[in-house]
This record gives sequence, C-alpha cells and structure tokens, in this order.
Amino acid sequence: MVLCAGNAWAQDERRVVSPDGRLEFRLFVSQPAGGLPRLAYQVRHRGQLAVQTSFLGLNIHAQEPMLGENAGLISSRAGEEGGLYRWLVADYMQNGSLGRMMSVEVRVWDDAVAFRCLIPRSTALDEILIEDDLTEFDVAGGGQPPSLELPAAVSEPAGGWVGISEVPLAGFPRLSLWRAEGGVLAGRLDRSGAGQPVAFEGKTPLICPWRVLSFAPDREQAVHSAAARSLSGN
Repeated sequence: MVLCAGNAWAQDERRVVSPDGRLEFRLFVSQPAGGLPRLAYQVRHRGQLAVQTSFLGLNIHAQEPMLGENAGLISSRAGEEGGLYRWLVADYMQNGSLGRMMSVEVRVWDDAVAFRCLIPRSTALDEILIEDDLTEFDVAGGGQPPSLELPAAVSEPAGGWVGISEVPLAGFPRLSLWRAEGGVLAGRLDRSGAGQPVAFEGKTPLICPWRVLSFAPDREQAVHSAAARSLSGN
C-alpha cells in the first residue's frame, strides 16, 4: 500500500520515469471521498508533485459504475523506446462487471507525458456508447488557464508552464475542460447538438485519443508540445 497526497489510500501502483529522471508518471487505484475506488494518476516534475491525484474514467451510457471505477490491476508491461521515452501499458478489470476491462497506455519523455485509454471487446462493451470522458488535470498550485479549450497552459508557482493538450482522433469528439470542485480541470466531450446524452457511439476494441501534459519554461513551448506532434497518427 502506497500513501498518495490527497487520498486515504492508493493501490496497484505502477510508475514510469523519463529517460533523464526528471518526470515521473504514477498510475494507481485511489479512493475518492464518497465514491467507489477509481483509476487515478499523479505526475512529478524534478522531484516535486506537479499534477496532484487526478482521476480517469469514461461514463458509459446506461451502465454503472463508470468505466474506471472499482477496477483492479490484472497485468502490466513496460519498456523503453530508443532512449526517447519510456512506456507502460496497464490492464484493469472492473470488479463485479461482466468482464468490462480498460487498459491505460502511458509514454514519458524528458519534458512530457502522454496517456490514453484502450477498451478491449467484451460482452458488455461490444457496442460502446460514451457519454463523457472524465479525465481530470489537477495541476498542483497552478493558476487557471485563460481558456478552457485545448490546447491550454497552466502556470506553475515555481515558474514554468504545464501544457494540456490532446491528439485528435478521427471520429472521436474533441475534449474541452471545465472547472470542477476545488479548481480541478475536468474533461468534457464536445457534442454535435444540445441535450444529446451520448457523445460517441462506436464498437470495441476502441483506442481513445492521447491526452498530453508537457512541461516547458514558457507558455508557447508548453502549448505546442513536440510530444503531441510526434503522436499524430499513432
């Protein structure tokens, strides 16, 4: 059991450290206040907590709990790609479900981290109707971005910027942000029309878009992440 800031407990932790050791991505299951255990992550930059515990998950239409809740780690694998970045794929099974699974793929460079969800085919998720992407970005002590459209950048108290972006995926709705309780930046999928409960309709296996956090000394570099550009088409 590993204690994590802002949570009563965390379990099933996996870590990915950048080739130069400056960035560390931690993926784990955490217990939010008043809810089921959920997949979550943290990011450390130069030894400091840069992104506090932020939750991951997908709200699936007419299915409870959300995908990412009440999940247990069943396997993981990790490696390094040519000294450019290190990677992790962690597979989770939702306890009490009919085989619903979700994998999280992570890549960590010296100045950026990227992650995405992979949904394998299962009896309950052959056809998948996604109401929303519930990814959070809780930048530690940072200010609020002037815009909630991606890409966005948040200033760090100690200097520097954290860029938040995505790598668009054809046919998948774009992600925007909204300010949740405590100033946490939370994801929201765009919809083609008002009042529509479902943002995306498709089939599994499904590869979701990359979400990218980049670290740079100025806003322009943070917003225009080289890591995000390198992921286009992957």
